[in-house]
Parts: sequence; structure tokens; C-alpha cells
Amino acid sequence: MNINIDSGELFITYAAKMNIVARLIVGDATEAEDVVGDVFADVASGKIRLPDDNAEAMLMTCLRNKCYNILRRKTIAQRVKQLARLDDTIDYQPPEDTDDKLEKISHFISSKLTPQTARIIRMHYQQKLKYREIATMLGISETAVYKHLAQGIRKLRMEFNNL
Repeated sequence: MNINIDSGELFITYAAKMNIVARLIVGDATEAEDVVGDVFADVASGKIRLPDDNAEAMLMTCLRNKCYNILRRKTIAQRVKQLARLDDTIDYQPPEDTDDKLEKISHFISSKLTPQTARIIRMHYQQKLKYREIATMLGISETAVYKHLAQGIRKLRMEFNNL
């Protein structure tokens, strides 16, 4: 069953309330308006079909899901940017006995980290590949690349913090 009200009437009836809810979730008025507009565009195009008995519930569910998708993308993007900024700010000056330490670190990476994490660490730090390049080459998401790097760095710090 599809609702017989046109999308213009739906917009007039529900847009203000949806805008308030979206603003509360995403925290930005402009993004909130965009999300509400996206929901109504999906209704107008037929991508979202509203039930006769409870159109408001369906609209609010779609709105909430779109808002959460925005927050999830923001969170991932912020984490990737933060880790990238950390990489750029590290000014590493190797001490005289670097070869021994590098050998220990390399052995630790090969023997104690998962093969995927070790591969990603080498691709990023030795081959100087960006997250997107690694993700494309390995067929995984940028988020997975970030998680592997974060896990590997955390284990390296725990093992070699005193070196």
C-alpha cells in the first residue's frame, strides 16, 4: 500500500519536525536541511514507499538512518584525518644503533602481528602509500586500513616504548 498524499503535502506536514530531529542528530542546520531534502527526494522518486497507515513513522525512520550514515562517515573521516596528521607531525631522528632496533621492530612486525596488519604497515610506512591506495590494492575499506594501522601501532608502542 502506498500513501495517496503527494510529496508536497508531506513536506508541508512533516518537514519542520523532521528538520528539528535531523538538527539534533547531526548538529548542523545546513546538513539537517539537506538530509530532510534527501528523504523527500527519495519519496518523490519512488525510492521510499510510505505506508497508508503511518507515513510519519517511515519518514522519521528514513531520516534517522540517513543522519546516522552521515555521522558514521564523519567519524571515519575524522579518525583517518587524525591519524594522517599524526603521521605528518612525527619527526623521527634515528639514533646511532638504529640497525639493531629496526631489525627488532621488523622481526616483531613479521612474527607478532597478523599478516594483513604487517602488510598494511609496510605498505603505508615503507612504500609511503596512502590509505585509499592500500584499500584499493587489498580490496578492503579505508576504515579497515585505519584499524589495522591503529592496532599495529598500538602493539608496536607497547613492545618498543622503552627502546
